[in-house]
Amino acid sequence: MRKITITQDIQEKYKNLVFGIFKDHRLEKKQDKKIIFSITIETIDKLLQKKLKHFDKNITFEKLVLADFEYIKNLTEFIDTHSSIALNKKEKSYFLTLYERLKKTEYIKMLPVTTCLYCNRNYIFNFRKNRQLEATAQLDHFFNKKTYPYLAISLYNLIPCCSTCNQRKSTKKANIIHPFVESFDDVAKFRLDIKDSRFYHSVDGLDIELHTDNPKAQNSIDVFNLDRLYQNHKDIILELIQKDMIYNDSYIDELYKNYEGTLFRNREDLERLISGGFIQDDEINKRPLSKLIKDISQELGLT
Repeated sequence: MRKITITQDIQEKYKNLVFGIFKDHRLEKKQDKKIIFSITIETIDKLLQKKLKHFDKNITFEKLVLADFEYIKNLTEFIDTHSSIALNKKEKSYFLTLYERLKKTEYIKMLPVTTCLYCNRNYIFNFRKNRQLEATAQLDHFFNKKTYPYLAISLYNLIPCCSTCNQRKSTKKANIIHPFVESFDDVAKFRLDIKDSRFYHSVDGLDIELHTDNPKAQNSIDVFNLDRLYQNHKDIILELIQKDMIYNDSYIDELYKNYEGTLFRNREDLERLISGGFIQDDEINKRPLSKLIKDISQELGLT
C-alpha cells in the first residue's frame, strides 16, 4: 500500500531479464515441432514503429518495456481510439510469449515488497522447491494483456499481488491507485469506531472504517472490497486496544530502558513488538495488516 519506487537499478535488472528471454538474439515459438515464428528485437522494433508511429515516432521495444505509467496509460487511450493499429494473432503472440517466458519470480525478487500491493492482507513471498524459485504472488496486468497485448511485458504494467486481488480486478480498466506511482497509505486511513466500551473483551462493540477523500483510493477500496474484507480483522484491533491499556508510557519507557541494545535496537523495535506490525510508513509493505495496525495504533496513541 506504500508506493514502490522503480529505481534505475530495478529498470536495468528488468531490462536484462526481458532481453535474456531472447536466445541467440531470437525469440522462437514452436508447436508440434513446427516453428510458428522466429523473430529478433529488431523485428519487434520495426513492428512497433510501423503500428505506433503516430503515437511515438521514436518508439522501440526497449522503450516500451521500461516506459513509465503515464506513457503506457496514454498508449492505452491511443489504442482505444485507433482500431487500425490492432495486432493480428501472430503479432499478439510475440508479446504474450515474452510474458509467458518471463522469470516472474526473478522480477518479484527485484522489488522491495513481501505483501500484496493492493490489499496488504497477504504475503507474496518467493520460496524454493526442488531447487526452483517459486512465487506465492501473481502478476496483475494493470492494463489487461488481452486488450493491450503491446503492454504484456511492460514493467509498469506488472503489479505483484495476491490471487484474491488479481481475481477481483481481473480485466477491469479501473481508475485506481497504481502502486508504482502513488501511495494508498498517504490518502486513506483506517479509523476505529468504538460502539460500546463495555465490550473490550469482545469484537462486538468495535467497527473498522476506511476513510478517503481521494477518488482513485475510493475506487481501489471498491474494486478490492477493502472496507468489507478488513471487517474480518477486528480481533487485531481488539488486541491493540487491550495493549494500549496495558502498555502505558511509563511501562514502555521502562522496557526500553531495560532492554535497549539487547532486545531492541531502537524504540521502533519495541513499538513493533507491542503492536505486532511494521508501523513506520516506509515499512508497511513488509508484513500483512501493517497499514491497519499503523493507523489504529497511531489513533490510540500506542505508538
